[in-house]
Amino acid sequence: MIALVETEGAALEICRIVDEPDASAPFLRINVRLGLPPLSSGAFIRFSSCIRESVPTYSDVPSLVIEGRPPRHPPFHSSPEEGLVVVIMTIGIYGMATAADVITIVTHLRSLVALATTTPPGVTFIPWENWGPRVAACFKLRVRPKFDVLMGGRLATIGNETHSLFDFNSTRIRDAIRRTGRINNVDQMTVNHKSVIPRGMLFKEDVVGELPYISVVKPASVDWKVLINYEEELAGLSWNVRGQLVSLCLRALWD
Repeated sequence: MIALVETEGAALEICRIVDEPDASAPFLRINVRLGLPPLSSGAFIRFSSCIRESVPTYSDVPSLVIEGRPPRHPPFHSSPEEGLVVVIMTIGIYGMATAADVITIVTHLRSLVALATTTPPGVTFIPWENWGPRVAACFKLRVRPKFDVLMGGRLATIGNETHSLFDFNSTRIRDAIRRTGRINNVDQMTVNHKSVIPRGMLFKEDVVGELPYISVVKPASVDWKVLINYEEELAGLSWNVRGQLVSLCLRALWD
């Protein structure tokens, strides 16, 4: 299954690759188009992307070894059928060349698969209000994060001198509700049961998401340029003006 953002119609197209005997080459067939939140009359989608977790194959490959540290087990990843799908849209306003907001919509892959496989015959479009609010979370940022990483039901971003973690795993959410919300003196964990982007210049109506999640925000001591997965941790990388690697820090945000 492939998910593509169709900017003109503000829709998420759920497609599959079809290889028919009489076709000269495999092609994409749209199963269903899922409407994104309706834009206001003066708003338009400048850029868009749709990402999901890249699931590596571990089989018998040994864990990497860092000098002075025992080997770690393979990282926790979602299976190819699970994980998150994230739609990122930069929305502009006509007549305002410098104004732009970044909208991030997060949902589970299994939710999109269910919509693509259980939609009644003849139904080719499902408006946002009939699918999005119950299975998605929605966020608005003034500046696009420098990098987004998906891993095991979690979305991590860096930007504005912070790095943030959003956890959408239902088991970890239930466990977090039973524990105290305070992790330590610099981390604040919050369980959120609803996300809301108020209507206005971007959207005709309030954009509400009812997918619960845990949010953790940590201050960034370095102006990280790239955020990557390393085993079950995060690596923040930065370079100097000569392009030389000057910083490497493993952040155990996953647990």
